Amino acid sequence: MIFDILFGGFPFHEVLIILAALALAIVIAITLHEVSHAYVAFKCGDPSAKLAGRLSLNPAKHFEPLGLVCFLVAGVGWAKPVPVNPFNYRNFKRGNFFVSIAGIATNILVAFVCSFVFYLLSPYGNSDNIFLFGLFYLFYFCMIMNLSLAVFNLLPIPPLDGYNMLVSFTKPNNGFMRAMRENSMIMLMIMVLFGGFIIFAIRGALESAFLALWGAIL
Repeated sequence: MIFDILFGGFPFHEVLIILAALALAIVIAITLHEVSHAYVAFKCGDPSAKLAGRLSLNPAKHFEPLGLVCFLVAGVGWAKPVPVNPFNYRNFKRGNFFVSIAGIATNILVAFVCSFVFYLLSPYGNSDNIFLFGLFYLFYFCMIMNLSLAVFNLLPIPPLDGYNMLVSFTKPNNGFMRAMRENSMIMLMIMVLFGGFIIFAIRGALESAFLALWGAIL
């Protein structure tokens, strides 16, 4: 993604604005995703994330270097997993499900709100007004980064949220879940390197649906 910006033919000052918008969007998406996990885990009875300092809006608490690089280069990445102890949940299955889906739901909600603002700002994508130009790209990247993070985390590969959601409904030692655990890092790298088009296709469909909705309403 960063290469598209650098070599997209934008003037230098616009490149700086777009890169700043991208970086801020990634910060927002990752931070809200992880804080949501930490908050819901705490409400479900597990203080582990709070004790580890992860119930915080400080982005530095949540970044994982390799995941951040993948975000900047490929548009898909991950953050540092929030520490949780499912045995502290008042109800294991319910707590595990809601904690797992919290980040995904937050990202989709944020993307939905940002899609509305982006739709309103769409006439300013080529504006000479630097402030409006920056806002246009900020809300655009907030929309697509939140959607990318949500879709990526739906994959049933540990330690992603999709896998942990399945744990709430399946036996952890069945063949599928065991295969996911044993090959998680290989599958994760394959998805980042070669499966991005699937994530981008789903993200694009959601993005188009949101914008079509605002176009129909407004």
